[in-house]
Amino acid sequence: MFAPITRSMTLTLGLCSVALSPDLLAETDAEKQSAPAAPALELASTSVTAQGLGSTTENTHAYTTGAMSTATRLNLSIKETPQSVSVVTRQQMDDFKLGTLSEAMSQTTGIVVQHNDSDRVSYSSRGYSINNFQIDGMLNTFQYMKSDSDTIIYDRIEVVRGATGLTTGAGDPSATINMVRKRPTAQWQAQAGVSGGSYDDYYSYVDVGGPLAFDGRLRGRSVLAYRDQGSFRDKYALQREVGYGILEADLTDSTVLAVGYDYQDKQVQGSSWGTLPYWNADGSKASLGRSTNMATSWSSWPLRDKTAFATLDQSLAGDWHLKAAYTHRKSDTDGKVYYAGAGFPEPDRSGMTAYSSHMIGPQRMKAYDFNLSGPYSLLGREHQMMIGYGEAERSSSSPYTVDGPVARNYATIRDWKYMGDIAKFPDTVTGLTSSKDSTQQKAGYLATRLSLTDDLHAVLGTRYGSWKASKTANTFDDNLQLESVDASRQQHNDMWTPYAGLLYDLTPEYTVYASYTDIFKPQTYRDANRKFIEPIVGSNYEVGLKGSLLDERLNLATAIFWSKQDNVAEVDDSVPPDPVTLEEFYKSGGKGNKVNGFEAEVSGEVLDGWNMTAGYTYTHSVNGEKNRTNTNQPLNLFRLSTAYRLPGNWNALTVGGAVNWQSDVYGNSNRPVGRGANGRIITERARIRQDAYTVVKLMSRYEFDKHLSASLNVDNLFDKKYYDNVGFYNGVFWGDPRTVTLSLDWKL
Repeated sequence: MFAPITRSMTLTLGLCSVALSPDLLAETDAEKQSAPAAPALELASTSVTAQGLGSTTENTHAYTTGAMSTATRLNLSIKETPQSVSVVTRQQMDDFKLGTLSEAMSQTTGIVVQHNDSDRVSYSSRGYSINNFQIDGMLNTFQYMKSDSDTIIYDRIEVVRGATGLTTGAGDPSATINMVRKRPTAQWQAQAGVSGGSYDDYYSYVDVGGPLAFDGRLRGRSVLAYRDQGSFRDKYALQREVGYGILEADLTDSTVLAVGYDYQDKQVQGSSWGTLPYWNADGSKASLGRSTNMATSWSSWPLRDKTAFATLDQSLAGDWHLKAAYTHRKSDTDGKVYYAGAGFPEPDRSGMTAYSSHMIGPQRMKAYDFNLSGPYSLLGREHQMMIGYGEAERSSSSPYTVDGPVARNYATIRDWKYMGDIAKFPDTVTGLTSSKDSTQQKAGYLATRLSLTDDLHAVLGTRYGSWKASKTANTFDDNLQLESVDASRQQHNDMWTPYAGLLYDLTPEYTVYASYTDIFKPQTYRDANRKFIEPIVGSNYEVGLKGSLLDERLNLATAIFWSKQDNVAEVDDSVPPDPVTLEEFYKSGGKGNKVNGFEAEVSGEVLDGWNMTAGYTYTHSVNGEKNRTNTNQPLNLFRLSTAYRLPGNWNALTVGGAVNWQSDVYGNSNRPVGRGANGRIITERARIRQDAYTVVKLMSRYEFDKHLSASLNVDNLFDKKYYDNVGFYNGVFWGDPRTVTLSLDWKL
């Protein structure tokens, strides 16, 4: 039971003993006085100043940030950004133990988090899926973040809702999620912690960084973490190893070079592939419990991510900066999945058929970006400008496998509750390629912030580039000779994406704004003729009011938004999936897909020691026939997280809580209504509904001294039973039950 903690803490304590040795930490008063001055170039502030916060959130104890660039690449405050933005800070992640990207997004305004199965999670906003991810502002061209990243390596997570064509190119008017890594600190710091929670969830980490050599001109940071986690779901378990290292060097007083590497290895057992059946074979509700998992114990969908990156920041005359960045990521999976996800349960627990596949193959992504930014004068006023160019490419491939001999009716489940006698299917991985695909973007971009008057400002920008994709699937005969090739390609040149925002300062604290951007998204979905669906085109608008109070430590925002899209792909129910690849086919949704809604958010320090982020979102989406779409996403969504450090003699204690509420949702499914002459089940379309529900969390932390603290976190306090997803794969996915976690954290 304690082995996971023992293994990871051996590594943790070993690194701490090196980092905290007397030779490194011994520092006399004389040495302090003679310490060199801070480098002339600072990438981000880590302290609170009279002007408010910097962009880095670590050590600020804040629930907001002073500056972010995800929306426009310009380094602007939240109030100066003419779009709806949110940030999950390091303090909020620590308070509520938001250890994964999904947990962080589940407490973010306007973001809907849904699980398709045990190891695939999707995010959506404003009626559309979120497919644009960034890490340190670099576009991540993977199709989805299947690894559900551990957040221990991030300083903050920035979210821009709405279209972000200026910084991400092709995409939906949903949102962009930007995960910003921790950076080395000017002074030595070290942290370590362990935790244990319900269902054998054990976690430990160590985080050490500071100056390494050359009078602090070379700095470094290392983060290691390990999780060994059971589950309330039968047979499911997870182990994750996390490693992150970065070196940052002041090559000159005006040049900073950083190189780094991060690694996340997720190994799983009992992986599902889809949801739980909602209907029995007789048309009644299956009412399967939360612990039900129709996977074999050996079913596994692991993922290993390795990312190398480098950045260069060159300070130029006149406060201009030249920045260059490169990243290369490789993601590998190699596991066999067997999950009884198709069919309808019979009274004797038969009736189910298994999805099975060898999930194997790498994905690779590389991206680089150059940009030049700084102030300039025009007509007696000072403005800001940024110009740059970037490329990003993603490629993936799968080897051709030859199935080995299996028992007759191997996919037919005799008893879905007892699957221990089902052996792992044999196969041979050949040196041939079964399928491969790639996506590439190239673009130049330009943005400027104009000070038209003392109170009126404009943010204008444009992106111009190209996008191309290709997909190939090969089939082979019994002699491994190429039999057929299914290839499809598409390319779009001269993609021009304008961006415009206008802001007016009503007072020094409050600003009204309006923004517009085009939408252009090529689609990788194919129709029944195996041709790509035409690109999505449209426009996105937003009008809002923002406020910044208490030296930018408290931000207020309200906005109304609307967008229109044409050619949105919809599943073509008239065509069955490909029997071999299981590829679903799509059709164009035609013209006039519309989304409109309203948002309101408050984030930051409400009173001294009292942090809060609270947001409400209303989103309504319809197709060209005025019928509501995305019904499995709520019309109304409310998120609240708050923590308060008590005053006076109770100052060592921090207490808080979170509330997540959403309105009802429903998804369409096929419900059995009888049997044909051949005994096959006849179905009709029926809705699966999840009523409105509320999930409550509590947190508390007690600081024994400035080094050691203990935390208690309770998630889903009232053990609310609810479906996280409805209708996907004709079933439902249960949300997590109540869990309790006790943590010990130490810092230098």
